Amino acid sequence: MTKELENILSHDWGDVNSPWIGADLGIWSILLEGRKSVRHPAGSIIFSQEDPFSLIYIVAQGRVCISVFHSDGEQKHLYIACPGAMFGENACILSHPHATTATAIVTTDLYAIPSKECQRLFHSQQQIADSMLQYVARKNQMLIAQAAMLSFDRAEQRIAKTLLQLCNTYGVETAEGMRINIRFTCTDISSIVNTSRVTANNVIMSFTRLGILSRDNGYFTVRNEGALQALALQ
Repeated sequence: MTKELENILSHDWGDVNSPWIGADLGIWSILLEGRKSVRHPAGSIIFSQEDPFSLIYIVAQGRVCISVFHSDGEQKHLYIACPGAMFGENACILSHPHATTATAIVTTDLYAIPSKECQRLFHSQQQIADSMLQYVARKNQMLIAQAAMLSFDRAEQRIAKTLLQLCNTYGVETAEGMRINIRFTCTDISSIVNTSRVTANNVIMSFTRLGILSRDNGYFTVRNEGALQALALQ
């Protein structure tokens, strides 16, 4: 086994249950060789549901929300693609229109790889094949965990688990507790855990009153991780 393959197989993909997905850009080095990233402003649509496939994307910096829309306009967030994350590959692999919508949450730089080029490298470069297979498996595991959470957990549990996942992915230890180093809103949380914004806001306020959570300058800090874990397991 080459050193490159050892690095791929030992790569830490983070919490497999977390809907925030990222990776080391180095694992995509063959795909990205000679390519320049393109900047997309916050709120821009990268592709929409039912759009024809042509490109596979990798996040250089920023964040992209991958979501699905119901015919009545209701939106469900599936996951957040963070730096190093690949998205759009399902449509290219299946040769079907996109089943999801991809929206830049913040100003985001993306690499775009033509699907035919990606397929060629998949079949000719074992490193790319291993990376993509492990990445797709990681996303499948995350979607299974989401389905289980939505089927069996109450809103309070789902929100507690989501906050713990954010701590695991973006947490920075401070004197006050574990600071989640990205900004998000109650609307973001409600879309991920499939509850109303009002319910998400009420739960967040309850966690704040209990001293479990605080917010400062748009960032949340988990002040009592043990209590949050207990709520997630109730």
